Formats: sequence, C-alpha cells, structure tokens
Amino acid sequence: MRNGLPRRRFLQLTGLTAGGALLASACGQAVVQEADAPEGPLAYANPQLLVETDWLAENLGNENLRIIDVRSPEDYAAGHVRNAINIHTRNFVDPDHEVGGMILPPDKFAELVGAAGIGNDQEVVVYGTGSILWATRVFWALELYGHKNAKVLNGGFAKWAEEERETTTDVPSFPAATFTVEFDPLLVGTFEEVQAAIEDDNAVVLDNRSAGEYSGRDVRADRGGHIPGAINQDWVVYLNGTDIRTLKSAEELTELFNSAGITEDTVVYAHCQTAVRSAVAYFVARLLGYNNVQNYDGAWAEWGNREDTEINTGSNP
Repeated sequence: MRNGLPRRRFLQLTGLTAGGALLASACGQAVVQEADAPEGPLAYANPQLLVETDWLAENLGNENLRIIDVRSPEDYAAGHVRNAINIHTRNFVDPDHEVGGMILPPDKFAELVGAAGIGNDQEVVVYGTGSILWATRVFWALELYGHKNAKVLNGGFAKWAEEERETTTDVPSFPAATFTVEFDPLLVGTFEEVQAAIEDDNAVVLDNRSAGEYSGRDVRADRGGHIPGAINQDWVVYLNGTDIRTLKSAEELTELFNSAGITEDTVVYAHCQTAVRSAVAYFVARLLGYNNVQNYDGAWAEWGNREDTEINTGSNP
C-alpha cells in the first residue's frame, strides 16, 4: 500500500505487540506502554480502557477525574452521574467541513474540552446512553489529539440508571484547562490510504454499517454499496444486549476480528457512514491490544458522495 507502508514499517520498527499501547506524536516518535495484565473473565489486553459502573462509583470523589456525558442536553438535565460534564455529540462535529460528520479540527477540539476543564493530565471517562457508540467516538478523538488516559463506561448511563446508582441534576463547574494537541496520524485513515488499501493484501477495509447499507439497499449518500473488498461487520456484533449494550469478551471479539481476516499485523481501516459506529471497532482493537486499526473519518459520507470512487453492491466484498 503506497500510503500504508510507512505506517506498517513504523509499527514493525517500534516492536509493538498485542500487549502494548502505541502513543505517537505527529513527529513520528513512539513510546510503548505496557498494559496492565489482563484480569477477569473478559481478559482484554488493555482492560484499563473500559470501566464498569462499580469503578466509576468508587472514583466519583477523584478530583483529577473528568466525566463526559455525551447525551442530549435534555437527557443530561433529567439526571446524570455526579460531576459529569455535558458535551453533546454534535459539539464534536466540524460544521464547516465539506464532508458531513468529520471530527472537529485540533484547535477547536482543544478549545471545546479545555473549556470543560479537561487538560492533558486529567483522567477522562466518557459515557453515552445505553451503548458505547458515541462514547467511543469521543474516546477515539481524545486519543487522536494526544490524550493518554481516556476510558469508556461499559453499558453507558442506561446501566448506571438500571442499577439505581446516584444521579443528580446539579451542573458541575471546573476551571478551564489547557489541552495541548499531539496529533497522532496513525489513528485516522485518509481517503488516499483507503483507496490504496483495496489492492493491499495486508490491509482490511472494515465496514461497520448495516447489511442493508453495505449491499446498497439502504442508500445514505449519492450512491449506495460498499468499498470494493470491504468486509462487513455491523458494529452491534461486538456488543451484548439491546437496550443496555456491553462489550463481549476478548475471546469473542478476537474471533470476530479473525473472521474478518484481521490479525495483530493487519492494517485496518474501519469506517461506517460518519466514523461513529466504526469508532466502536477502533475501541475494540485498542482493548484487544491491536495497534494497526485506524478510523476512516471521511467514511461513506465521503466515499459514497464522490464521483471518482469504485463501489460494489450486493452482499459479497
């Protein structure tokens, strides 16, 4: 792959394994941090990235903890986790980009989270409604722009509420913080890289949309269908439950990745319509310790609306 090769060489030369986490700056310097040893029945390589409601309840008094509630302002006002800051999902979208749904540019992102009291040193937990869908999108954005200590709440607010845990309508106020961006290009796929990945045997384009969108029956852009060779895994296959969705075990998730031809060495470009559902796949990869998975931010909103892209229809890649 013309553009993917430098990424693969970078990862190979740094000696990353499934047990390490890649932290890279825009200048290409990388540091490998060993994750905590997997514990418990889920046995993730990086279990510290996913927190349970018990953990959050025990850490509400942590002055260095910032909790982001990405639900609507109305849902937040009706009740939320104590000390949670409401930053609705739409605030993370770049309104000025020609491609719909793109993440905020670095300066705007830093301004948004900094105003909420989130700097580079705070521990951050993100939660949404009854799934990790938008929470993982914000988790990906935090890592993309250099935050090193972000986590996602398993089961979201729905699980918290079902367990009748403490909620409040009080709105917390934290002093503004400085968020210094360290953009990591290894975490976001570009149009050119995805285009090149079609002909690369060591790359997988992972389509996390529904089967209807993938086949072209459900059209949400100028054209419907999928990127040639893309493997379809609807994002919900990574989760248990319906109203309250929690992540499957490491063994189950690894089997799903293997079934898509994804190993630790595979370069993966995950996408959906606007790179929200595919952020779940990115988060799964981080949990498993896979360091070669990028979220293609342009996604089908870009690919399906261009006139110069190859598109397949039907259920076959």
